[in-house]
Amino acid sequence: MALNVRLSPTTERALNALAKRRGQIRSDVVREALDHYTAIRSDAAGDQSPYGEWADVIGIVRTGGRDPRKTTGELFSEIVGRKARARRSR
Repeated sequence: MALNVRLSPTTERALNALAKRRGQIRSDVVREALDHYTAIRSDAAGDQSPYGEWADVIGIVRTGGRDPRKTTGELFSEIVGRKARARRSR
């Protein structure tokens, strides 16, 4: 499978230098690095549950100042009600 990745100029220079030093093509260096990264991540995680797979993502999403005491359904009902009232007042 082919994959295109945009690299910063610094990263590209480092990749080129490493490939030249090892006598490999850049694709081989990237492939080896990804294999190494995934092996480390799977060993460190050790938890293959859905939570384990998403553990590095959980907690980084911001709610944008939403009132945590209200459910999504309540907020949706308020929005629909405001729009309905706005239409009727036209």
